[in-house]
Amino acid sequence: MSAGAAPGRGGRRGFGPAVFALAGFFWGLPVPLFSVMTALHATGGSFSASFLRERPIHLAFLLYPLLLAGVFGALGAAFRRVERRAADLLEEMERRAQELSEAREKVREADRLKSRFLADVLHDLKTPLLAVRGFNEAVLEGRCGPVTDAQREGLEAAVRNVERLQKLTEEILEYERVDSGGYRPEPAGFDLIPLVQEVLKGFEPQVRGKELQAQLQLPKRLEVRADREMIGRVLTNLISNAVKFSPQGSPFGLGAAVGEEDGQVLLTVWDRGPGIPTAAQKYLFTRFWQAEGPARRRQGGTGLGLAIVKGILDAHGSTIRIVSGEGQGTTVHFTLPLAEPAVKRPTS
Repeated sequence: MSAGAAPGRGGRRGFGPAVFALAGFFWGLPVPLFSVMTALHATGGSFSASFLRERPIHLAFLLYPLLLAGVFGALGAAFRRVERRAADLLEEMERRAQELSEAREKVREADRLKSRFLADVLHDLKTPLLAVRGFNEAVLEGRCGPVTDAQREGLEAAVRNVERLQKLTEEILEYERVDSGGYRPEPAGFDLIPLVQEVLKGFEPQVRGKELQAQLQLPKRLEVRADREMIGRVLTNLISNAVKFSPQGSPFGLGAAVGEEDGQVLLTVWDRGPGIPTAAQKYLFTRFWQAEGPARRRQGGTGLGLAIVKGILDAHGSTIRIVSGEGQGTTVHFTLPLAEPAVKRPTS
């Protein structure tokens, strides 16, 4: 390897001190040449050693290129050191980035193994939970003999807790499918209105029990293109939250605004519940997270509903936005694509 070149990043070769010194020499060369031309002009074209001895300034000018060569050479050496240091730092950064990438992949793999293990365990829990619930319900209904009031109270508490555990199991399994990309929507055109009515019908006992007023602003027919089962899950989670957090006797509602230009329908689910503090809203779609507050703690829940909703809507390429404030209720906006209109054939 020559003194004027050194290997750089990716096999590139930079300028070494020798090249810088040569450049400095040629940079300073015009000064002595000008000095010589001046001396020749002063002596009428006769240039001699005695002339230089009598005028030492011209002799100093002859050393100027050498001086610049030394200075440029030193700069070249310094530049080379900086270049090598930068290359070393860049290589170190690349090595650390590679290590970080490998570490992230290991974390992802560990998370996948954890999710698979959790899904297997929860799936195995479903059968015994179903058996426990079924037996308790059979005893509660008196099919195994008379039940005292104290026994009935205990059995009802057992059934409620088994139902809660079943719900938690199902929601965790569903979230794991969403989080792992296991949800593969199968979009198809369908009328959204019957689906909304079907979901609302499932909440009739809670709505009557709390004397809530459902306020719907929906067209008679609304054709969208999405996975009907998944969107049913979205509506179930959002309406469940609205009903759950609505105060006794208050209204809640669902509306739709069709955007003809962008081919989207904006759906809105709202309530007049306790609302969500502004500082807490950044955690809304985080798994197992629930907003603080006495009203919300009384309602319980798994903290997975909104995370599941967002995962399903993300899989559809749809958006979701939540507007809320403490003591001001909560409004959820999300979009769905409209079904493609049928192509009209020209009449002959």
